[in-house]
Amino acid sequence: MKKVTLYIAASLDGFIARTDGAIDWLPVPDLAGEDYGYGELLESVDTLLLGRKTYEQVLTLGPWPYEGKRCIVFSATRAGQRDDRVEFVDCDIAACVRELKAEPGEGIIWLVGGAEIIAACLAGGVVDEIILTTVPVLLGEGIRLFPETTWLTRLKLENVHAYPDGLVQQIYLMAAVPVEPQALAFA
Repeated sequence: MKKVTLYIAASLDGFIARTDGAIDWLPVPDLAGEDYGYGELLESVDTLLLGRKTYEQVLTLGPWPYEGKRCIVFSATRAGQRDDRVEFVDCDIAACVRELKAEPGEGIIWLVGGAEIIAACLAGGVVDEIILTTVPVLLGEGIRLFPETTWLTRLKLENVHAYPDGLVQQIYLMAAVPVEPQALAFA
């Protein structure tokens, strides 16, 4: 079964973008130098999951960086469309991801973002691993990485790496949640 990895950066106060969606505060991975594991991850990815806003933002950053990868964009407004880079779908996100995970192959499914897609995947229990790179900046406000929730998500820390430029990368696995014992009722 394929693995879903949320590989993302956030500010120290937990934002993935400014309120207007700007990501000007993020460091740009240097493919000739330090890339924070991006190159290795991208090599192992066969499918990317993006929200429409994230997809449109990627288009503004230069040449399409995911050539040769299957890219699925969740969008109510463009569902059923395709362009030369992606397919647009409007469906139950977690159910779609479960189907993708069950497809043959070993490649990683990269949950790129945005926040709504991440929340749906976490709520649906389809994320296997979170690779979170914390950028040493406080934005004060913006788009939160993790929404306020009514569910509990347990994680197991696998690794922490501090980079010389101050970024800190944490790798978490989704912890198995033990089944809560049920109270027995006696008549």
